[in-house]
Amino acid sequence: MPKVKIPRKSTSVDMTAMCDVSFLLLTFFILTSKFKPTEPVMIDMPSSRSEITVPDVIKISVDKDGKAYLNYPSSTIRLGALDNMVERYGDRYPFLKGLSESQRNQFALIETMGSPAEALPEALKLSGPDYKNFKLTGIPMDSTDNQLGDWVMAGRYANPKLRIAIKGDKNSDVKAIQQVIKVLTEKDIHTFNLITTLEQPSGGAK
Repeated sequence: MPKVKIPRKSTSVDMTAMCDVSFLLLTFFILTSKFKPTEPVMIDMPSSRSEITVPDVIKISVDKDGKAYLNYPSSTIRLGALDNMVERYGDRYPFLKGLSESQRNQFALIETMGSPAEALPEALKLSGPDYKNFKLTGIPMDSTDNQLGDWVMAGRYANPKLRIAIKGDKNSDVKAIQQVIKVLTEKDIHTFNLITTLEQPSGGAK
C-alpha cells in the first residue's frame, strides 16, 4: 500500500504570553527599583584596590571642610532613631519631644542629616524645595557636644544589625576622620567600613 503523506503545515508560535510576561517584569523592576539618594554635599572619595559590597549601613560622610553628615538606610530607621533620641536622650534634647506629626513625617523623608539637633524643629517646618535650600552646617561631634555619637547609637537601637560606614573626602583633614573614629570608639563601636572608589588599573581605563 502506498504511504499516506501527511501535509506539512507552517509552525505558528503565539507570542502574546511572552509579551505579557515581558511587560510584567519590566513593570515590576520599575516599581521596585531603589534609586540612589541625592546628597547635599559632594565628596571626592579616595581610591582603593579592593571592592567590597556593604549591606544597609548607617553612613557617616565627612566633606573636605571636616563637617559630618549622617544617612540612615530607610524611613523606618529614621523614625526609630528619632523615637530613641527622645526616649534615651530626651533630657539632653528636649526640643525633639515637641515635634508634630507632620514634622516627624518630614524627618522620615530626610535622606541626609547635617545640622545640629536644636535646628531640626525649625528645619522640619520646611518642605519640598524649601528644605532642599536649607543650609546644612554639619552634625556636632566634639567632646562637649557629641550629637553625632548619639544619632549613631539611636540608629543602632532602632536596628542593632546595621553596620557603620565612613565616607570621607580625600581632601578632608585627617583629624576630622580621626574624630569620627574616636566618636565611634567612645560608643563602643570598633567595627566599621571605609567607603572608597575602586582604583583604576595602571595605564588608565580604555
